Amino acid sequence: MSSSMGTIFAHGGSPPWLPREVAEGRRFAWWAQIMFFLASVGWFIIAIVTLTVYFVDDAGRGTLAVGVFGLLAMLICFLAAVFMKKTVIDAIDQGRFHDARNDTIIWIVFGLIGFVIPALFLMLTYVKLSDSLAAQQPAGYAPYAPGTVQVQHPSPYAPPPAPIQPPPAAPPAEQQAQAYHTHQTPMVRCKNCSVQYPVFMHSCPNCGAPKE
Repeated sequence: MSSSMGTIFAHGGSPPWLPREVAEGRRFAWWAQIMFFLASVGWFIIAIVTLTVYFVDDAGRGTLAVGVFGLLAMLICFLAAVFMKKTVIDAIDQGRFHDARNDTIIWIVFGLIGFVIPALFLMLTYVKLSDSLAAQQPAGYAPYAPGTVQVQHPSPYAPPPAPIQPPPAAPPAEQQAQAYHTHQTPMVRCKNCSVQYPVFMHSCPNCGAPKE
């Protein structure tokens, strides 16, 4: 019995490793689930009373409409409470903060249809999750704009070249001349990471920034 109830009702405590904003958002989501369950009970009572009055006292169609809406609102609130635990609270406990924040929007809409108080708690959950995700992004982070990323197609396969025999060892005088010319290779400094690399290269070998 306790295991079946655990699959429906979320635990009130938060995992200790959650960030402070996320833990507060989870607490608001837990209260939203409780309010969804209470709203489903309230709508059930309203539906039973109004339908009983309609069939016993032969009331007008307005009473029947209220009873039918109460049954629908009861069903919406109950399903929202059950599935909100799986999509929001369990997602937070598993570290899937992006998924939890996106699914919160769906249950906010259902909360506005069935009952207002759960929607208010879920709005606070959305704000707390958004603040936590914004604080986790590194400084200067900016996602790629649509259409700016170009996919590089793989080049066709080409057989490797034949091994080249190393040239004979040069005399000491020639080795000194080669070392001198190698030392005199023009270099350029990367403006992004300040690493020097030969001027004939088109991009920085360290960070990949193009040569300006």
